[in-house]
Amino acid sequence: MRLRAWFCLTLLFSTSPSAFAQGDILAEVKNLYPQDVKVDGFALDTDQDVSIKGLLAGSRRDDVYTSAWILNAHSRAVVWKSRDAKRSRWSDGLVELADMVSLPKGMYEVYYSAFPSYYSEDFDGVGDFLGYLADKIFDRNSDRRLYRDLHITLRGNGRNLGSKGVDENLEHLRKEALISLTGLWDDDYVQQGFTLQKPMVLSLYALGEARDDGNFDHGWIVNVKTGEKVWKMTYRNSSHAGGDRKNRLVKETLSLPAGSYAVIYATDGSHSFRDWNAPPPFDPPFWGITLAAADPSMKGSVALFEYKGVEEKNVIVNLTKMRDEEYASKGFTLNKPMGIRVIALGEGSDGRMHDYGWIVDLNTRKKVWVMEYDDTEHGGGAEKNRMVEKTLRLDKGSYMVYFVTDGSHSYRDWNSSPPYDQERWGITLTATEDSFKASDVARYEEKNDPSVLASLTGIRDDERRRQSFTLGKKSDVRVYALGEGSDGTMHDYAWIEDASTHKVVWEMTFRSTDHAGGAHKNRSFDGTITLPAGNYILYYESDGSHSFNDWNDDPPFDQSGWGVTLTLANGKQP
Repeated sequence: MRLRAWFCLTLLFSTSPSAFAQGDILAEVKNLYPQDVKVDGFALDTDQDVSIKGLLAGSRRDDVYTSAWILNAHSRAVVWKSRDAKRSRWSDGLVELADMVSLPKGMYEVYYSAFPSYYSEDFDGVGDFLGYLADKIFDRNSDRRLYRDLHITLRGNGRNLGSKGVDENLEHLRKEALISLTGLWDDDYVQQGFTLQKPMVLSLYALGEARDDGNFDHGWIVNVKTGEKVWKMTYRNSSHAGGDRKNRLVKETLSLPAGSYAVIYATDGSHSFRDWNAPPPFDPPFWGITLAAADPSMKGSVALFEYKGVEEKNVIVNLTKMRDEEYASKGFTLNKPMGIRVIALGEGSDGRMHDYGWIVDLNTRKKVWVMEYDDTEHGGGAEKNRMVEKTLRLDKGSYMVYFVTDGSHSYRDWNSSPPYDQERWGITLTATEDSFKASDVARYEEKNDPSVLASLTGIRDDERRRQSFTLGKKSDVRVYALGEGSDGTMHDYAWIEDASTHKVVWEMTFRSTDHAGGAHKNRSFDGTITLPAGNYILYYESDGSHSFNDWNDDPPFDQSGWGVTLTLANGKQP
């Protein structure tokens, strides 16, 4: 039978202890197919030695290409492995087992995996492996089906549970756990919310797929209020789970304070329960994550709830389902300081983001947050899908949220495997305050700022624009300018002239600018200059490429600010 997804911690029996005599078959797995995993279960009413006989595919003692093992149905510990067993002989591509194992009273599961080990031979794939077996194990002129001789048989004094008994046991114990998100398939994304009414120690048991260069099938736990990840499964905090080396296991405890949490598990497009592309782990039905109370008496202090990821009633900004070559923005005004949870999902590779978001303080024009590659983690699917969840503390005031995408790999037009949560491609801001009310946030309405002296923005190709302004007294002036520069020279830039003498009193130079986000040639100046009373002219000039809404490379963070804006540093009217 094929395995089904259930968690086991205890086993119930209905078969009579005297149903089988000493020497009868406890469990047997046979009639295997290529890339097959089968299981049988048995129960022992007394401590005893169990005899094991079997036939594996292999050419000699250390080259065995199929495998079998026994699990304790309570602890999920491996109590016997064919790799460590005594072999009576090996020849013609077959390895014969004749072993004995001492087992205490209890319940057990026997597995046989008919997967080749690609690390033992230079096989190009399953077809090559089957050809190898046909040559070394079976006579090509024989009509016997491949694999039919491979088997494992256990004999002793106990009861065979059969497939029904194994399934019932797994189902029973899945219900005994607090949460069991297991038996997961390809491209699964599952989540469950839970509330701890008291501080609690949880037992975590998780199996997944990971290598030192990334996590592919893995789980994590988040604090629902803050979005903080309080635990996550990684290659570093896991160990080998048996079978292929990418199978990973976590078995640990986690102490959490009272509060609301969500456990989430995601799989990529290959190697999962019922569809392994390499030898499976020792505990296949547990592929996923299981949570239990370390102290069973605390189970009643846990309540489950449906977790949606984002509480819609607390959403402040939602720029999601972003398509190719989009540039979206939305402003908001906080009427009081507030905790803000940022959830962003975009594209990034080689340490650089291509679809990403950022937040700007509209009073200072300073970026208060930017989606940087180093702050992201894998968002599921292709490795370039990057996600970040972060909580910010923002002061009272007005802000603008931006999200920009390049010309490929976006919502409903993926050029590689999509992320786990496709609908969230973009950026979402939510309030984290328990006392949050809709009136705490107002829609941002752009209005004339009395402190603005002059503004030339939204500059296009081959433009030369100017604007006059007057200062009645010596003043500190804030200059905020965006332009294009490379190799030490500015190509799109601003300057200020004295209207009487036409002397340049300030100029945007490459050396005085900083990187403005996006392509390296995007440059910004954000500083304060002092000008005496008088009449002035603000200029901006652009060349024939890379300008507002006509970028030939990645745009800057503040696209709409491409140009220059002058304001009084004290914020008062001139």
